[in-house]
Amino acid sequence: MPQQKIANKDKVWIPTPVQQKLRNKMITAKKWAEMVKPGDWINRGGPGSDTLPCIEALAARLGGGPGDLNNIEIWNQAIMLGHNFLAAADQEAKYHVSHESFLLPTLRGLVGKGYKGLDWKHWGWALGMDAEYARNYRKEKGKRSMDWGIQACAVPEAGWVNASYGVNNFMITAKSCKKFVCEIRSDYAWCEGGRGMFLPIDDVDYFVEVDVDDPKYQWMYIAEKDIKPNAEQAAIAKNCVSIMRDGDCIQVGIGALPTAVVIGMRDHGMKHLGVHSEMIGEYAFTLAEAGAVDNTRKSIDTGRCGWAYIMPVDTPRYYEWMHRNPFFCGCDIGYTNNIVTLAQIDNFVTVNNFAQMDLRGQDAAGNVGGRPISSTGGQYSFTLGASMAKGGRAILAATARDAKGKSRFVPMLDPGSVVAVPDWLVTYVCTEYGIVNIQGCTDAEKATKLISIAHPDDREMLAKAAVEKLNIKVNHWMFKSAPDRRFPTPAEMKDHKYGYADIAFAPKEIAKFSD
Repeated sequence: MPQQKIANKDKVWIPTPVQQKLRNKMITAKKWAEMVKPGDWINRGGPGSDTLPCIEALAARLGGGPGDLNNIEIWNQAIMLGHNFLAAADQEAKYHVSHESFLLPTLRGLVGKGYKGLDWKHWGWALGMDAEYARNYRKEKGKRSMDWGIQACAVPEAGWVNASYGVNNFMITAKSCKKFVCEIRSDYAWCEGGRGMFLPIDDVDYFVEVDVDDPKYQWMYIAEKDIKPNAEQAAIAKNCVSIMRDGDCIQVGIGALPTAVVIGMRDHGMKHLGVHSEMIGEYAFTLAEAGAVDNTRKSIDTGRCGWAYIMPVDTPRYYEWMHRNPFFCGCDIGYTNNIVTLAQIDNFVTVNNFAQMDLRGQDAAGNVGGRPISSTGGQYSFTLGASMAKGGRAILAATARDAKGKSRFVPMLDPGSVVAVPDWLVTYVCTEYGIVNIQGCTDAEKATKLISIAHPDDREMLAKAAVEKLNIKVNHWMFKSAPDRRFPTPAEMKDHKYGYADIAFAPKEIAKFSD
């Protein structure tokens, strides 16, 4: 870790008082794991805050013998790394359980191979973290629910910890635990804050330094900037871009499809775009390099990309873009994903994935047929927030069929599915076959529109089921009488605002370092 020193009159180099304070708090991951007791609750926070040496050391102590750890509960909110240590040490989960709110590919893969440690819960950002905080925070530290909070951070400076890529619920984790530990990563950028980014080192009990040259503590590499959309994704991107315009502020979700939409924006030559998102990454760099994003027309945080977390899967590139760059402002999740914030962003356009949708427009994104896929995440907040924003457009997008060739549009959601966005809040729905707006529509209008963008070979089956199973009036004379249904175009809606008021205030922080 870089050390600054000052010289005394005798030319003997000594650490500064702040550096000495930091040194006094430095321990090894093994030393931390030795302090953990059976029955402890451990909060690892959210994405970007992924902790590794501590989890490896914890996993090494799991067992049923004298001095081993058991009944360990670990709480995650979209953690990508470290599950492998736990699965390798305790595949049957006899001694630990991981409560995970948003399954990412690494954990899904382990579960698919027989890991039994997962306890899934349906998750939505902002209000979800507010609920976590209300459950776990106590003014008196010794009475807080979580025994330990552990988070990754950048190299501390001048007496402050920088939450770096995991700012989203960094402060909430820090203020929900009896003891707080930070893993220092020299490959993490010192990110510029918007809110909730900085914590005094006095508020951290212990620091563990990560050997970022050790492959087992590194992020996997994904060449995001080299991703090329396939034909279906490119068609979806074209349909999404068809309802966009210069000066929009965008949010895109995770995955290949949102990446394809970003490439479509770039290739379409769009200008003066803004960014406000829970996750930021290569898509923002790509658009900035193309001259498409400058944030000049944002109605809040003008000139800056607002974000809440980062998964640095190309660590050098992320460091290059994010380190001390005021073009980006990292904020707590209670700001970025709060409907109050989102409703103030004029011309806000969101693009998120759905996994299955019924003919009334109910959106299942995180759990289909009782099988956890991910979670709602920010999809509900961004869909509602964009719908409330002046000129906003909320797009739910997917290929018309899933990877197994099954229609994503179904008469009724598979039993056990969890609704991410209720039908009455769904607006734009997009596939490779087109984009439709079902906002304010009747059951018959919704079903007819959704069937029109389903796979051509599935449309007859869906139309028949709509009539016979759901008693929905598709193919009614009313569609021949008024086939366009007199629905406004995006241009016609650009000055419309829901919410009945011009909201002009910021939501308060859920957790502050002064708590």
